[in-house]
Amino acid sequence: MEPGDRLLLYTDGIVDARDAEGRRFGRERFADFVVRHHSGRQTLHETLRRLMHAVLDHHCGRLDDDATVLPAEWRAGHQHRLVP
Repeated sequence: MEPGDRLLLYTDGIVDARDAEGRRFGRERFADFVVRHHSGRQTLHETLRRLMHAVLDHHCGRLDDDATVLPAEWRAGHQHRLVP
């Protein structure tokens, strides 16, 4: 990693969430969602909040497995600009 890089860790409960027909949320949808929603218009935290709502909506409002997303960013001296 280099300064400014971001890492997004997630558990299988995110991509394995299934809709009523049994279709998985999937890795491609996960990656596409993050890229589309975090293209400069939203903060990372807002993007992840929306992602969790999308996963819950896809899985009929409940989860059968853990669903965790953990962002990490190399701030390189800009720690004072961290947002909750």
